[in-house]
Amino acid sequence: MKTNYFNAYTQALGALKLIPIYLNCPGVISRATLVGASTEAVQLLESMPAMTVELAEVFRSVNSVIQPGQTAYVTPTNSPETPYGAVVADASGQVCAAAMGASKDGLAELIRLKLQPAPVGYGEASP
Repeated sequence: MKTNYFNAYTQALGALKLIPIYLNCPGVISRATLVGASTEAVQLLESMPAMTVELAEVFRSVNSVIQPGQTAYVTPTNSPETPYGAVVADASGQVCAAAMGASKDGLAELIRLKLQPAPVGYGEASP
């Protein structure tokens, strides 16, 4: 994802990229620039709600188990036992799978299992 603005992630990434430049070529950037960039990045990261970071991790886990053409949506829930929810839709917007989970990995596994094709003969009436 390409962004044209500085959010907490891009600011922290930029500050980290300055460290090798400062250490390898101390005259290129000043100590004050490095400290300023790091301080600003820390302030931005501290201002982010913890749930934002958690949901990003949940999305990463669920997104890793879906197929091309599908889109994952994650959300916090009101249930303490299952604090995360996910819905997966196909390219036409039809829901393919939905689940709630107690952890990001558990939720991703539930979604993965729900997206597996049905076994042969599933739902057929027996003779």
